[in-house]
Amino acid sequence: MSLLELAGVSKRFGALTAVSNVTLDVEEGAIFGIIGPNGAGKSTLFNLLTAIYRFDEGSISIGGTSIAGLTTQRIARLGVARTFQNLRLFGNASALANVMVGEHLLLHANIIDSLLDTARERRERAEAERRARELLRFVGIAGVDEHFARNLSYGTQRRLEIARALAARPRLLLLDEPAAGLNPSEKQDLLALIRAIRDTGATVLLIEHDMGLVMNLCERIAVLDYGEKIAEGTPSEIREHPRVIEAYLGAPT
Repeated sequence: MSLLELAGVSKRFGALTAVSNVTLDVEEGAIFGIIGPNGAGKSTLFNLLTAIYRFDEGSISIGGTSIAGLTTQRIARLGVARTFQNLRLFGNASALANVMVGEHLLLHANIIDSLLDTARERRERAEAERRARELLRFVGIAGVDEHFARNLSYGTQRRLEIARALAARPRLLLLDEPAAGLNPSEKQDLLALIRAIRDTGATVLLIEHDMGLVMNLCERIAVLDYGEKIAEGTPSEIREHPRVIEAYLGAPT
């Protein structure tokens, strides 16, 4: 069953076409990779999925619901969460507080509850804190709960951002270059973590430049080049695809 469907999606910035007529079908429960050279339109595509940009043509649906005209918050309520290529943590807040921010869509207490410190407010706050600590353990960084995010190692910050995204309990998790800046050992740990996330029932769509990680992790891969999808298939199919080899290595002379 398809969770994410794109049909003929295009995005232009003036005379520049960043995404051109892209069609994708991501099955529920999949780990699906998007690869391509720098400037291929990968992050633009993620920004279209989360309403940071509006697409000019085509259609996008999540779980059968069109996202045309929806706000970022409405799309999040459909079960979409993401990380960013450049970390977007609250550096002066604790790791625990950063994860709890990701839970705001799930909370029902309102401003009156907060001002009056009602029983519902206290109950929800305690549950949010318990779940945040659980997520820090799940991503492998238990013990950093009270540390300021800015003081954590880069690899730990990467995991913290994933924990914050998971706090929204997404059906579809978008990971934008999650392995960037990680050492080989950290990349192996990341690979195991992404598989564990999928095992919880989430679908994972990731952009990544580390070809070894992508080939070992993803069941299907789509390749973008200059905004166009030039190939899609299994890792073995992508390795041998002539247009993919050309895009990465250059045309033979």
